[in-house]
Amino acid sequence: MQKLLILGAVFIAFAWATSRWRKATQAVMVLLIFEGALRKWVFPGAEQLLYFAKDILLLGCYVGYFRSQAARRYRLPVSPALLVLLSLGAAWGAFEIFNPNLPNMLVGIAGFKAYFLYVPMMFLLPACFDSDEQVVAFLRRYVLLGIPVGVLALLQFASPASSGLNAYARSSEEGYVATFGSSEHVRVTATFPFITGYTSYLLASAILLLALLGASRWRYQPNRKLYLCLGFTVLGMLMSGSRGPVFMLALLFPFYWYLAVMRERDAGLTVSRAVLAASFLAVLMAALAGNAVTAFIGRAAASSDTSSRLTSPLMSPYLLLPEAGVFGFGIGSTHQTAAALAPSIIPYSWLHGLLVEVEPGKVMLELGAVGFVLIYLARLSLVILAFGYAKRLHTRFHRALAIGSFLFFTAQVLGTPVFDVTCGVYFWFFAGLMMLAVRLDREAVRAAARQPRAEGLPRHQPPQLQPVHAHWQSRRALRGS
Repeated sequence: MQKLLILGAVFIAFAWATSRWRKATQAVMVLLIFEGALRKWVFPGAEQLLYFAKDILLLGCYVGYFRSQAARRYRLPVSPALLVLLSLGAAWGAFEIFNPNLPNMLVGIAGFKAYFLYVPMMFLLPACFDSDEQVVAFLRRYVLLGIPVGVLALLQFASPASSGLNAYARSSEEGYVATFGSSEHVRVTATFPFITGYTSYLLASAILLLALLGASRWRYQPNRKLYLCLGFTVLGMLMSGSRGPVFMLALLFPFYWYLAVMRERDAGLTVSRAVLAASFLAVLMAALAGNAVTAFIGRAAASSDTSSRLTSPLMSPYLLLPEAGVFGFGIGSTHQTAAALAPSIIPYSWLHGLLVEVEPGKVMLELGAVGFVLIYLARLSLVILAFGYAKRLHTRFHRALAIGSFLFFTAQVLGTPVFDVTCGVYFWFFAGLMMLAVRLDREAVRAAARQPRAEGLPRHQPPQLQPVHAHWQSRRALRGS
């Protein structure tokens, strides 16, 4: 009965999403955060249905978007090269559904969904907002959800592994909860089903927070809640026990510092604010979260596979190329759902013992050399596009959004946008955010050019724009602000 009720609610949500696709798109991003909580604690017997709830809701958004006349007026600045790569990649993925190495077509369909279901978000998101004010309002509200998520993670870290707070969204191995090994503290998951999804959220949240703080020149007064949320985000990374997001954030920070701070006006004042804020957060975390810092350092120091984790994403595609060949073993053949979709066959026996953990190796096994090249050329194209936009957009806020997109794309070149659902949604969310920034920036330039020439204002210098948020001071002239 519970499953029927949930199924009915999902289809009602699909109908609502087709008519209110703008709001529904934002709701999908919120559901992404709290879906795991629903699966773990509210409806534990219907975790599979809830797993697909956001996908059905997102399909409703796609239908509503393509039916909308208003959405067609937006001309998105999508690179032709990127469009060609995505189209060829999708065509190759569809072809791979019929790969004879697959146990059945259901595995191929599920694999195609993992690769390409979230790609249309790149076109959907830019049509969901009409102004900078709407974008800032949504992003600020969205990142502040990290505060209750962080509080829950703290409670989990302070609770024993046997606590009901520390649960995973799966029906098997219910008694197993990952710990730090060097201590009895659990590796927290907050509202997410597993650690992997939580760490993907933390990295995305940290990048969004850095973008918003950079856009406001790291001012303290209007961003107190953002600073608090940034503290919870970094603390969450430590309590998750995952080294990946911490090391990746450290690697990305110099790029952020150069693009979002040093290249902007008033860099000296921004630097002083950022350094003071970072010092205060470091002291506060050392004083109040010493156990989390100690547990993370202990786990990182005890790990002996750091070098292999760094080299495996680079080497595994090359090493697996002779076995994968041109066509590979079929899309979805290494996916975590493949075994459940082929229950009558020994799990992954169709791979002939070729198992790999990192995503680049899995993509090579599934799609072969041709598909691998198409997928990773598309990812590199997004990195190059975002970097270019980060340097040449006209307003600081739009540049900040492009910088955030560039950072996330760079982090996920060898990341897990295919085999981690949370990461995949955020990957294409950032692609849409980048296109939205470019669209709004071009509209602002055209609007400024149409305004009457102000007295004493040079023709090449656009007039002042309205503030993007009530807490932020008015932005300066459009170009160079």
